[in-house]
Amino acid sequence: MKRLSLLLIYLILLLTPTIEAGEYNFEQFLDLAERHSKDLKLARQELRIAGANKKEAMAGALPHVSASAGYTRNLSEMYMYMDMAALTGEEEAGISKFPITRNNEYSANVVISQTLFNGAVYNAVKAARQYQKLSDFVYDASYQEIMTYSKKAFYQTLLLKVVLDVSQASEHNAYENYLDVKRAFDNGLVSEFELLQAEVRYKDYVPRTTEAEKNYNIALINLKNLAGIPVEEDMVLDGNLDEYPQLPKMATLESILQSRPDFNALLWEEKLRETGVRAEKSAYLPTLTGSLTYAYSAQSDEWSLDEENDGFIAGLNLSIPIFTGGSTRAKVQKARIELDKTRINIDRTRENIEKQIESIRLRLEEANKRIVAAEATLKTAEKAFAIAEATSKSGLATQLELKDSRVVLDQATNGYYAAVYEYLDAYFDWEKATGAVQTDHR
Repeated sequence: MKRLSLLLIYLILLLTPTIEAGEYNFEQFLDLAERHSKDLKLARQELRIAGANKKEAMAGALPHVSASAGYTRNLSEMYMYMDMAALTGEEEAGISKFPITRNNEYSANVVISQTLFNGAVYNAVKAARQYQKLSDFVYDASYQEIMTYSKKAFYQTLLLKVVLDVSQASEHNAYENYLDVKRAFDNGLVSEFELLQAEVRYKDYVPRTTEAEKNYNIALINLKNLAGIPVEEDMVLDGNLDEYPQLPKMATLESILQSRPDFNALLWEEKLRETGVRAEKSAYLPTLTGSLTYAYSAQSDEWSLDEENDGFIAGLNLSIPIFTGGSTRAKVQKARIELDKTRINIDRTRENIEKQIESIRLRLEEANKRIVAAEATLKTAEKAFAIAEATSKSGLATQLELKDSRVVLDQATNGYYAAVYEYLDAYFDWEKATGAVQTDHR
């Protein structure tokens, strides 16, 4: 029994999928985010809808072919009555009846219909093409938005990892210092007050480390959700904040507008609205359709095709709108208002983009200067802490001075990497604002 239980446990362990820590660099993470983003999947569905709308509009301009067939079983006889006296002029002829149905009736027809002129159909086809182009730019804008957010999330997590590492190192350093002071206190070399100071300093770092660890783990969960990685899977980031790109070169506003998918989407919306106005106006025009029908019929009291009839029928249908109660005029007016709103939105977006570019440029320059200043501060803090640590061991510096120098070093370290992250944050915003985010992998 015991051996059987061990065998079952072994089989369960063998069949249970193992969870391995995955290491992801920047490019690998973005690739996963691109493939697993729910927002991008929704955006791709919108593209599919746009394609279907285009096919639907094209269908309105193409011939329609339909066929039908029927069978009727007459369960009782039907007659046609004729006044034979009126036909022959003989009163005694009276009224006669003749059967006009057979037990079985068969029918079939094929109809081809074609719209020869309809302004609404022509504009619908044009609008469908414009809507598909508009959808392409909307997708590109969504893609750039999601990729920019993913880039920021990756480097923000790296920053929180730095904060955690700094906090853990400080805690470890404070603990080692506490042990040194305790040994000195046990040998009667330092006072109890200095021992208590070292103990407080060590314990003061513990909650900071706990909070930093929590923030880092929350950021990791966010990354896993973006990349479609199971939350229970370990995730290790391969990257650092030691390198960052140079300040980008300025571009003209017109070249930026040409590259911005959201602005191009507005331009195509304007074209779509113009087509909408023409489509509503087309309701004033007549509609001409043509059709060609082949009809076949037969009837018999037996199961055979007798007494057959067949032939072709061609026809034209012209529909002329004369008075619609003013509805067409109202629809045209509404379409023109929508067009005016889109043009106002284009002007407003152009102004917003210009302000956005200038704002990001200032952020970039400010963050770049902060990196230089923070780097100098970090070097000074490292040197000061090294001196404080050495003098503390020789008894020339107090625990309070050592604590202060460590706090300054921690702040300088976190400040430097925070400056790098803020620069990267602004840089990614710059890429999106100038339409420089690479698209796309549909």
